[in-house]
Amino acid sequence: EPFRCPTSYKVQDNPKPLPYLQDPAYGSYDINLTACIKHDGLKEPFPLSNTNFRYLYWDIKQQLVHHTVTGCNTRPGDLLASGTIS
Repeated sequence: EPFRCPTSYKVQDNPKPLPYLQDPAYGSYDINLTACIKHDGLKEPFPLSNTNFRYLYWDIKQQLVHHTVTGCNTRPGDLLASGTIS
């Protein structure tokens, strides 16, 4: 996996994940993310935020497990939002 990397947290201990969310392969992906605002008064989009996906505390597998643990199904093409990355 070419973009696989450690998370910025190294270990999950605050809060410690419930047993069903513990991931022995805890890690992330090195994906740069930028949020910009664009409107007619600007010549170019104005960057509001720059971050990286590796700063998520909960990895994408944990988010999917949490979403489906109570029986909520997923289908190909479903969009999952990661929430806030700070």
